[in-house]
Order: sequence, then C-alpha cells, then structure tokens
Amino acid sequence: MKIEVEKNDDRRVTTKTLTQMNFDERAEKYFSDMDWVQRDIWKLSEKYPSYSKEYCEIFSDQIPTVKYTASDRKVIDMNLKKVRRIMQGPFWLGEDYVVGGFWNERDTVRATLGRIFDTLAGKKCLEIGCMSGYQSFFLNLKKPEYYMAIEPSGFFYQTQFLNSIYRTDIDFRQWFWQDIPSSYNEFFDVVLNCGCLYHESDFVSMIRRTSELLRVGGEAIVATVVLKEESSSGYIKYMPEVYAGDMTYWFAIGEKSLMDLFESFGCQGKLLFNAGAPGDSGNGKTIEGYDTEFYNFYVFKKISSKSRPTITIPRY
Repeated sequence: MKIEVEKNDDRRVTTKTLTQMNFDERAEKYFSDMDWVQRDIWKLSEKYPSYSKEYCEIFSDQIPTVKYTASDRKVIDMNLKKVRRIMQGPFWLGEDYVVGGFWNERDTVRATLGRIFDTLAGKKCLEIGCMSGYQSFFLNLKKPEYYMAIEPSGFFYQTQFLNSIYRTDIDFRQWFWQDIPSSYNEFFDVVLNCGCLYHESDFVSMIRRTSELLRVGGEAIVATVVLKEESSSGYIKYMPEVYAGDMTYWFAIGEKSLMDLFESFGCQGKLLFNAGAPGDSGNGKTIEGYDTEFYNFYVFKKISSKSRPTITIPRY
C-alpha cells in the first residue's frame, strides 16, 4: 500500500516571508512551562553564548547572502523574544544574527550523527523529539526524500521560527510519539530516537512504536543512557527523582535488555559507539553524587514485522 505524504497540515511550516508570529492560548501555556524551566530549573542567562557566524553550520543556501531590512530585523527580534531562549545551537540566521547554543550542538552532532550518515538521499526519515530542530536542520543537509520531525513541547514553536528563516521542506509536527498515526506504520527508512528513551516512563511502548514505524530493512538510530557495568547488562535501573540536575530521567537500561526488547519487535541491534557520560561532574559522579552511566548510540535494523503484544489480555 502506497502512503501519500501529507502536504497540508495546519501546523506545518509554510511561511514564505518574514512575518510576526502570533500564538494562541494553547501555545502560551507551553511558553509558560518553558519560562519556568528556563528560569528556575536551568537558570539560563538572559544573554546567549557568543559564537561567530564562521563557526556555525549553514542550514540554508540563502543564509550567506541574505539581506535584512530594518523591518525584517524588527520582526526577527520580536519573534525571537516570543519563542523564548533557544537552547540548542548555535544557529546562524544570516548577516550578524547568531542565536542559541546554551547547549552547543555543533560539535556533538558532527561527531555523532555526522559520523553515522554520509547521505540520506532517497530516505524517508522520522526524528522523535527534535526540540529546537538542530539535528533536523543538520540531517536535512544530507538530502533526505522526506523528513518529519516531531516535538510535543513549546520548543516546537522555535522550529517554526527557525524554519521561517531557513525555509526547508522539513515537516515539523507538534506531536507526542503516541500521536503518530498508524498510517505511518512501516513507512520510514530511518527513525531517530536520540536522547528520548530514558525520559519515557512507558519505554517498552516507545520501543515498540519506534519499531512499528520502520519499514522492513529500515534502521532506527537510538541514543540512550545505558548501564556501564557489564554485570548489569540484563537489568534496568530505576533512576532517582533528580539525576544530573534533571528531574525527567526514569531509567538506565542494560545493553542486553535494550537488545532483547528491540528484538521482541523485529529488530536486531548493535552498538555504534559510546558518546560519553551524561551529567559527569568530573569524577565519574553526577552533581548529586550518583554514579554516572554511559550514553551510547545504537543502530537497530528491522528484519521482520514481528511484534510481541504489550497487553497480554485482550480488551473487548
């Protein structure tokens, strides 16, 4: 069955010119949550870290030559303020505009996803949890046939702002992973689930959904927190309420458990590389004094449409 990619969606970015962004009451609720997190939890500075434009990736061919009018600049400044501080980055918007980078993604993404993908030509891709869209814009440079990026939080509105500048064909959606319609089952050649799994309390269902969305022969790239002790490879460790200054960790998984779970849903995996230890304060401990674990990248290839039921008693 051929699935037609949706081209018209009320939340897909279609802006062709720089215009003032207006947000409804629903969006303002998301912004209120972002204000609390950025101010009280992350304690962000009012000023972005400083990066030169030469340091930044060029996410659109027009950026090096774009010329903004005084009116354009007023709109950009107004929209930037509305979407709150951009965590990922840095993003070069053209001329002297460089924003974001509280989390410097440039070197990290080059060393991880840049290492994994030379090209995405001819591939239909899904990114789960794209935040401000840095990885999305980076992988769009690899020329995918189609790229969907979903983000449930208020950071979605930052992707709208950024794409009003870059004007890419990335299909940004404000969806939770549970919102992805069944019409996309076995549709994607590549699914990225990076930095999301350990934040999800219902992680078994998330693994199942990630697998369902892959076509047979497709690959999921999964980056997650993994227990570093080999003796614990078959276990799953519940995380404390706050770990590495973050209240949204739920668990760290042993590598064998991760492999077994994906195999239950038709995928075979292998370790790609270790990408450090999240929250390491310099001595192998988090700021709370907990042992750090590994942050690993894996690839899981779908070899069959096998799916072990997650509910063993039917609901009639």
